[in-house]
Amino acid sequence: MARTEEILLNLLAVPIETKGYELVDIEINRQGSEQTIQLFIDSPHGIGMDDCVAVNQLAQEILESTDPTYETYTLEVSSPGIFRKLKTPEHFKTFTGKRIKVRLQQKVEGVKNAIGSLEECTDKEIRLRLETDGSEIVIPFTLITKANLEPILEF
Repeated sequence: MARTEEILLNLLAVPIETKGYELVDIEINRQGSEQTIQLFIDSPHGIGMDDCVAVNQLAQEILESTDPTYETYTLEVSSPGIFRKLKTPEHFKTFTGKRIKVRLQQKVEGVKNAIGSLEECTDKEIRLRLETDGSEIVIPFTLITKANLEPILEF
């Protein structure tokens, strides 16, 4: 996580949590002179439009009172979606037993990109049952560059 995102996470996570939401992720996007802060929130009851509006208002108040330069950013709040990113050990633990996709910095047991069932998670690594052949690999968090839920969509 980049420094600015980390600062924002430390600034916003607890106030958002006190309102009953989890701040799952923060992304800052810059396109030309346009700058956007995207907050991804979740709750046990799911996320609706009213939830996004409430968190947007709270975050806007906090950001404006903390540093006036945040007024130049557009603030967006949404749910993490069905392909939710997994970043922390807590995220992985929550979704043990689910189908995930993982991209690695380097190969582990010959695998660099994998889809499979998240079998176990500790504070240092995950155990993934590969969809390709049913084998299991242990992946240290330090080697994961990207991970997300990967549900099977049936139409």
